[in-house]
Amino acid sequence: MTGESLSYAIDDQDHLIKVDQGYYRFAEENGWDGAGSSLGRSLWDFVAGSEMQKVQRILLRRIRDEVREVELPFRCDGPDVRREMQIKIVSHSSGRTVMFAARVDSEQRRNGHQPMLDPLAPRGDETLAMCGWCDRFEVDGEWLARPRRLSSLQQAAPLGVGRQPGSVPYASPRPRWRGAAPRHHPYGQRK
Repeated sequence: MTGESLSYAIDDQDHLIKVDQGYYRFAEENGWDGAGSSLGRSLWDFVAGSEMQKVQRILLRRIRDEVREVELPFRCDGPDVRREMQIKIVSHSSGRTVMFAARVDSEQRRNGHQPMLDPLAPRGDETLAMCGWCDRFEVDGEWLARPRRLSSLQQAAPLGVGRQPGSVPYASPRPRWRGAAPRHHPYGQRK
């Protein structure tokens, strides 16, 4: 729902040390029942993929050591909804504790249920890579916003998605500096 917000904080070791009721509510609305055991766990337990973890570690290091505060747009889609969100990430004066505050800017109901985004949908052994930045899928070496073959792929065999169910909403930032985005993004390519 538009205007919904949530927040959480990590310590200097990147462990979750604080979450608010919005965090639990958002998790429940999105079918993630593991939110209750989040505290004390590493933020990296909730960020799938080594590439995404690397970029987010760089982002956190820059926030802690240089910029102290940043606000980023990101997508946080569910099987029945497309969400555009904003996240504000602030490093406290010590530079080690970091607070994340996210809000839903827009939410659009989908015409149909998207099993690819449903953590409870049956999965096969194959995976389909999904970008945590823009929610595009890699199909035959091409990054597509809405793969034409996706429905036929789903009918052929259940597919897993290369993104961990219940990912912390922080999983999809679009940084404002060049070179940080995956290669398939025009703003991530070096000139």
